[in-house]
Amino acid sequence: LHKKEDENILLKIISLIFLLSFAIAGDVRRYRISNICTAAGLILGLAINGVMDGIPGLLESMLAAVIPFAALIILFALRIIGAGDIKLFCAAGAIMGVRFIIYVIPFSFLAGGIIALGVMLVRGNASKRLRHITAYVKAVCLSHTAIPYTDLSDKTDGSKFHFSPAIAAGCFIYLLILISGSGFQSF
Repeated sequence: LHKKEDENILLKIISLIFLLSFAIAGDVRRYRISNICTAAGLILGLAINGVMDGIPGLLESMLAAVIPFAALIILFALRIIGAGDIKLFCAAGAIMGVRFIIYVIPFSFLAGGIIALGVMLVRGNASKRLRHITAYVKAVCLSHTAIPYTDLSDKTDGSKFHFSPAIAAGCFIYLLILISGSGFQSF
């Protein structure tokens, strides 16, 4: 790739790292991801891609910001994931693009599953959490309705953990795959 293209990709990666760092810091401190953080990431992503690639870049950035919302809104409605987490995916997509966010979402949930297992082991509540999810699935199947999985505002029930590190892990896993495959040419 050309030196300018490499510089553009590095700018995106640096922007993503700042976004994820601020999101994790806020999430860990206040158990929420700031709207200012995600809005700044979204605007930065739109600006970077619009300036670098014109209208096509701006349109891809917008699409990459919408995909996580469309794909994950049902998980928010069921209270499985928080709105801030979805907005963080949207901002990351706006910065990095469609292909990136499509791969990052499943990698993030894989990382989240591993983190959840670790949290359950540390808290010693794995059997309680498994009973809860079994009862939840049974209730949804029997009632044929979308029942909220949990009360996201109740941080004391032992079922919640900060998901922003899982999103960051998903981003870094995919970046490592891209870079190890063929360097920046994969972007």
